[in-house]
Amino acid sequence: MASARTFFEQVLPNKLTTETAADLGAIFQFNIEGDGGGSWTVDFTAPAEWVSEGQDSEADCTISMKEADFIGILNRKVNPQMAFMMGKIRVAGNLALSLKLPKILA
Repeated sequence: MASARTFFEQVLPNKLTTETAADLGAIFQFNIEGDGGGSWTVDFTAPAEWVSEGQDSEADCTISMKEADFIGILNRKVNPQMAFMMGKIRVAGNLALSLKLPKILA
């Protein structure tokens, strides 16, 4: 994966399904720091068009991290649980929802 922007704008929208959205049924906010980073909202409460750039103050779970760690997770070179325990991933809101993220990041 080249950048977080590529993932959120090209890869993720093409892999999401209504079944995945129904399973997750929440709003996720991703704040990725770095050159290819930015902020994206993944809204699984919407009927379609789940991914959008920007922030949503209504997010149920907000995930923040550096782009290098995010890309490492996508490429399976960084263990997300270890990165969280080391403070490389910050989660605000409903922590339990963050455990469902492998469904969309895998």
